[in-house]
Amino acid sequence: MATKKYWRNVIKGPFFRDLEPGMAGTSIWAHHNEYKNGTTLGYHCVNTLYQAMETHSHPFHETFVFLGSDPMNINDFQGGEVRVCLGDEKEEQVITSAAAVTIPAGLPHSPVIIKPGRAPIIFIEISTTSGYSSDMDEKMVEVLRNPPEPLPD
Repeated sequence: MATKKYWRNVIKGPFFRDLEPGMAGTSIWAHHNEYKNGTTLGYHCVNTLYQAMETHSHPFHETFVFLGSDPMNINDFQGGEVRVCLGDEKEEQVITSAAAVTIPAGLPHSPVIIKPGRAPIIFIEISTTSGYSSDMDEKMVEVLRNPPEPLPD
């Protein structure tokens, strides 16, 4: 069988199970240029309280996407909510249906608190960088720089 021309454009993973407290099942966590396209990506299914409490910023643009887990109605958080604080003043945004939060380079953000209702909330994070970096305390970002081994295919 002949080798396909674009086989390298299909990348599986990296996948991680139960990555952080509150995240259920398998996450995609590509913060180290795994896709070789100048972006990072995280996909997480949050089924219990998730809290990222330390305010920080990045030297790149970041986008958070929050979706309900029912594929027929991603706007329905089924009683859940997301709280995201932005800016030095920690202006709180309360999100109760599908939304994207754009965070320009240098904008302080967090806490991020995700409280699922009767069903999980999908949390996607996308950054315009080939490698994650932050002004967070070094201990807080260690797992982001050195994640556990991904799950096998």
